[in-house]
Amino acid sequence: MENFDSINTVGLKKEEVLNLAFESEKTRDFSPSINNISIGLSSGTSGNRGIFLTSKKEQAIWVGAILDRVIGFSFRRRKIAFFLRANNNLYEAAKTGLLSFTFFDLKTPIEQHIKILKELKADILVGQPSVLVAIAKNYQSEKIKPTFDKIISVAEVLEDDHKEFLRSIFNCPINQVYQCTEGFLAYTCKHGQLHLNEDWLEIEKKYLDSEKTRFHPVITDYLRSSQPIVRYELNDILHEGTTCSCGARSTVIRKIEGRSDDVFRFFQNEKEVIIYPDFIRRTIILASGKITNYTATLTDERTICMYLEVEETSELPAVFKVVKFEIQRMLSEFGVDDIDIVKIDKKQDPMTKFTRIKNEYSKSI
Repeated sequence: MENFDSINTVGLKKEEVLNLAFESEKTRDFSPSINNISIGLSSGTSGNRGIFLTSKKEQAIWVGAILDRVIGFSFRRRKIAFFLRANNNLYEAAKTGLLSFTFFDLKTPIEQHIKILKELKADILVGQPSVLVAIAKNYQSEKIKPTFDKIISVAEVLEDDHKEFLRSIFNCPINQVYQCTEGFLAYTCKHGQLHLNEDWLEIEKKYLDSEKTRFHPVITDYLRSSQPIVRYELNDILHEGTTCSCGARSTVIRKIEGRSDDVFRFFQNEKEVIIYPDFIRRTIILASGKITNYTATLTDERTICMYLEVEETSELPAVFKVVKFEIQRMLSEFGVDDIDIVKIDKKQDPMTKFTRIKNEYSKSI
């Protein structure tokens, strides 16, 4: 991102791209593009804001990959419901005569979407695990008969207990997509294993332990040209698995460490309000471009503890003040008031799993 203007090959400037992305976030209209280049704003698995560019050709390649690896081709007409924090022209490009997409904005409470989802009778449901679990609980409590042939988990780590719960409610395959600002990295095969897309990605493994089980992926994407990804190291910690019996020779990922976030739950006027982690991340990274690292932890029902790192230490008080205001403003939009944002100085223990958004007050979803 520091060298965005010189790295992208389509002549776009970071400032104009960010302005368009911020306006889309504000208006919830994610259709605008610049010179037929679609703009996406991603918080990424690292939590830092990143710009995601796709040309028409790259959109077509992505659609082909998603159809082949994730959705699966069929001559039967199918409806896809996807619950995401933001829509994107990239997703809209996947619409065909045989596929229709319905976007459900996570800024709207899940309960308000359930009736529409029930009437839609979608064949495929896409969303982050915390959202999928909330939908499943609604289906369970309201005794709604699910119509899904497949569930696709995105954006967060799919924990084993959540996967089993979703399978028990929806009674269909639960697949996972590993995608971030750096591209479509991995998919679930027919045998239920997560495979890296090493037929168009070169993924070098920077091992983090002597046993060579954990590694940072260093990615080169041979199909992206508008925003080249060349030997880019992610700070995700991947656990390498064993060879899969499906026949694919690509690396199996047994576990993704560091993307599992916690849902924040508040009670306002005896009503439970759910704030999904992506809204917390978004609010922080959009508050200031000077933030280099952060964590946000819900420590009790009315307190969020924040650790911030900024480019210049002297700017920390001012940046924290802005972040505090923006978080409280965002929470107020959801009807949650009187939440105290407390600055803490405790750094992350390097020996423990790093989690940017953490709920220490209630771990249940």
